[in-house]
Amino acid sequence: MVQTSEKPEANADKQQAAPQLPPPDLSWMDRTLQWGTRARPTARGLGIDDLNIGVYGRIPDHVETRTRIPRGAYPAVGVPEIGGYHLRDSYQLWAENAGELYEEAIQRRWSTATDLDWESGRGLPEDVEIALAQVATELCHQANTEIEVVCAWLKELNPVFHEVKLFLATEVFDAARMFEGYRKRAMLNGAGMLMESPGWVNRVLLESIAGWTETSILLHILRGSFTHTILRYLAAYGPTPVDRDLASRVMADTTRHIQYSMKHLQYSFSIRPEFARSYATALGGAEASVLRDERDEVLWEALAVVFGGGVRNIDAGMEIVHRMRRDWVRSYVERLEWSGIPHRRDLVSGLRSFLEPAAGAMPAAAASAAGD
Repeated sequence: MVQTSEKPEANADKQQAAPQLPPPDLSWMDRTLQWGTRARPTARGLGIDDLNIGVYGRIPDHVETRTRIPRGAYPAVGVPEIGGYHLRDSYQLWAENAGELYEEAIQRRWSTATDLDWESGRGLPEDVEIALAQVATELCHQANTEIEVVCAWLKELNPVFHEVKLFLATEVFDAARMFEGYRKRAMLNGAGMLMESPGWVNRVLLESIAGWTETSILLHILRGSFTHTILRYLAAYGPTPVDRDLASRVMADTTRHIQYSMKHLQYSFSIRPEFARSYATALGGAEASVLRDERDEVLWEALAVVFGGGVRNIDAGMEIVHRMRRDWVRSYVERLEWSGIPHRRDLVSGLRSFLEPAAGAMPAAAASAAGD
């Protein structure tokens, strides 16, 4: 039997000296703006938009607070503002399709490591392989710029508009996957990274600070239409199955980014229609940077070698490149007009010539790959 030197009286003193805890205060359990709201899963599951019921689905025109309060949460007294979150008006960032695009992005996730048949990209002539590596280098450059631009703006978007922030987070991931996929393509057969692009448009995007709406026009409509068109043609004219598959998958991701921007612009102009005209005028400077980039022939020659099947067929490939350039300018202008920006007459002259009727139509294979 274990002996103890402590007396029973000493143990009793210790118990009496133990701190007394106050009774629990459960008043926080009543702090809710709308008790009893129940989200109901649908046949598609429980989506982000299915949560927008009652107070939780009210998208405010303006958010006064600059804290991290989730939409619908009960505000606490005395919470200090944290700074940032300068975009607090719905017309500055909202798009009705943001939640839907977020759901699509996470449901259609794919992996460059396991979902592409990289072995199908072997055996190309050396000149075509080098040209593909140059195109891949350009696309990596564009993807990296997109990552940095979106990340720079995420901290300025008030979290009350969480659907937009969630969707833009998937855009960052999409752009990272585009970077990853085309870096792998360049490295697949030994060509590696080649020449950096002049990057004038990249600089315009990174230095765009006037507002998210303007940045979105430049990133998603101007640059996005350009990237999307290159991917469309690679999906049709890519020389190997993996080239066509990679381009098709990345193009689908890029389509979502463009769709967000178009709906955002449409919504923004429904509230502030006067901005549509000013944006149309302001685009001239960015388009001048596009023309500066286009004077560099490296990308066009690389694409012509890819589309033509080699240097000896570069003339035939360049005809396809000319059609591609007309397609991208036309899609750019049409997306602006759909969004509410009249721009056909204001387009810089160096691009306006591409709106003239093309000598030949884009092949059905490329048209079917457009996806929008």
